[in-house]
Amino acid sequence: MSKLYRGVNKTLDSKNGGNLLPKGKTVKVVPLHDGKIKYDGTFVAGACESNTTRAKQIDNGLYDGCGISTSRSEDIAINFATSGNMEDGFVYVIDENKLIQEGVNPYEFSNPENPHEEEVTLIEKSGGALPHSIILEKYEVSSDGKRT
Repeated sequence: MSKLYRGVNKTLDSKNGGNLLPKGKTVKVVPLHDGKIKYDGTFVAGACESNTTRAKQIDNGLYDGCGISTSRSEDIAINFATSGNMEDGFVYVIDENKLIQEGVNPYEFSNPENPHEEEVTLIEKSGGALPHSIILEKYEVSSDGKRT
C-alpha cells in the first residue's frame, strides 16, 4: 500500500473541523502575468489542474487554487504539523491507492518547486475537502516531533 502524509498544526486542524481543506476553491487556475510564476514551461496557457498544482507549490491558495499538499515523507509531514518543532499538530496518513476512485487527482512533478519536500499535490474534483474515505489514520505529534 502506498501512503502519503499531510501535516497540519492543531490550530488549523481545529479551524477546519478536522477536515483536510484547501485554501482556495478553484480547481483549474489561469496563471497571471504578475511576476509570481516562471516562464520556463512549468505553467501552460489557459485553465488547468496542473497550473493549480504548480501555483500551490509557489504559494498556498495562489490564484484561489484548491490544491492540498501531501508528502511521500512522514518526516516532512511531521515538520509541517509542528511548524518546524514550534507547536503540536496532527499527521494524516492517506491511502494513495484510493485517490482516483474517490475523486481526488494526485500531481507529482519531476521538477517540483521544492524537491526536498517530496510533494504530491491533491485536488478533489469539486475543489473541496479531501474525502475521509482516503484517510487511513490521523495521529498527534508534539512540538518535539514525537508521536503522542
